[in-house]
Amino acid sequence: REGKGEAVVQAGSKVAIEMTVRCKSFSTANEPGGVKYFTTKDDTDFNEIAFTVGSGEILPGLEEGMMGMHRNALRRIEVPSVAVFAAKKANQLPLPQTKDGKRRFDSLFKTDATLLFEVLVTRIK
Repeated sequence: REGKGEAVVQAGSKVAIEMTVRCKSFSTANEPGGVKYFTTKDDTDFNEIAFTVGSGEILPGLEEGMMGMHRNALRRIEVPSVAVFAAKKANQLPLPQTKDGKRRFDSLFKTDATLLFEVLVTRIK
């Protein structure tokens, strides 16, 4: 989904997003895109996360995939395993709060760690 408005995600933008993160290597019949390990709905207090693009708060592969998005845009962004491992070392991955999410997160780094991010931009400043 394209989204609307003049503002676009770029370096220095302050953005808020709703997001689901899926472990692509753990796909099932019910979740062919991979089982989810994190959602802003279940793992955050305000149903979204906010950050400044380029600040190092979140993994660079996700930021790159979000460039050019408008408010209310929806995009699927795949981040390869190598970038995910680097982001884990730099503490740039969203951490799950649910028991199942934590178990999946821990298992992720024993296999191919490619992640699929489903991102909805809710605010851009």
